[in-house]
Amino acid sequence: MNEVWADPRRAVGFDTTGGSRFWPLLLFAILGCPRRPQPPIAPHESPAPLPPSPAWEGTPLKNDPDVRVVLKVPSRAPYLVDALGVGGQSISVQLRNTGTRSADISRFRVAFTASRDGVPFPCKQQADDSVKVRPASLTPGQAFVFERDLACTMALPGRYNVGVYVSLRDLAGARGDFVGQFPFDVLGTTQEPLPYPARPGLYVMMTGARSSRPLSADAWARGDYHVVLSLVNGGSHPVLVGPGRLAFLTYREGSSLPCSGQAESVVLPDALAPGAVQVLQARVTCAPSTEGEYEIVGRLTLGHAGESVEVGRVALKVTRNPVVFAPDPWLPVGGRGGSWVQ
Repeated sequence: MNEVWADPRRAVGFDTTGGSRFWPLLLFAILGCPRRPQPPIAPHESPAPLPPSPAWEGTPLKNDPDVRVVLKVPSRAPYLVDALGVGGQSISVQLRNTGTRSADISRFRVAFTASRDGVPFPCKQQADDSVKVRPASLTPGQAFVFERDLACTMALPGRYNVGVYVSLRDLAGARGDFVGQFPFDVLGTTQEPLPYPARPGLYVMMTGARSSRPLSADAWARGDYHVVLSLVNGGSHPVLVGPGRLAFLTYREGSSLPCSGQAESVVLPDALAPGAVQVLQARVTCAPSTEGEYEIVGRLTLGHAGESVEVGRVALKVTRNPVVFAPDPWLPVGGRGGSWVQ
């Protein structure tokens, strides 16, 4: 059987239409064999980062740094004559435990300082024993808001700088950790303490009840109706006060002729320290005995000076109407409570 072998030259090339020969093997040798694309390299996998710790707001306590404090404070209030300052103002103190262990807050206390034009005024130390809503501790992340009265004497209109101190432990008379300061404006009204010209820094105000039943002369003489005299040192130095005399002019509505009584001696301190307040009572000697509308004008003389200064006016209604003397609705008084933060 005859075997037919292909021409080796034809096995590696072929003629083109132009008469030239094309050599595929030679082309492969020049260009190289086609390469498969490299599979992508898998990126190095690392554990997902932990979420950042929450950025807790507030001021950490110096003695208990895991507990942070956030304050919510008032900014202003009108001057109230009956309160000799402001009344009904409160501050919210939020405590949050940012640590990993339970925080003991059973001895929580808050204290305030107040100053006007650099002169400190007294603030009352508050006892929390009567507050019913108060947790003993906070678990990690837990927060509680305490409501406390702004128990500072702000006896004059103006701007006060109020400092806030918080303590979670007994510190032997110390206020606690300072956690913030805020401005508080006491807005002036038509009736407020008046400066006494001869005593720079001294302010005086006379107030009294606005209604009374008709009283006999003996009852007036006993002081069954009296006025309240307040003296405030708003200056930065002690001010001399000394002995004083308080005289009254009582006008009946529709009459321009006053009843002028004898000046009453009032017991006053020799001097008042900066920010000090003195409050005393004085009986009205020229007193109305019949029903009607009256105005009582008080004039004060300090020391041995002969000139008196007007220190207040009281609009007095003398009536037998029992509705006027009905007691006000009972309202609870004392320390404020608190609430949990959701």
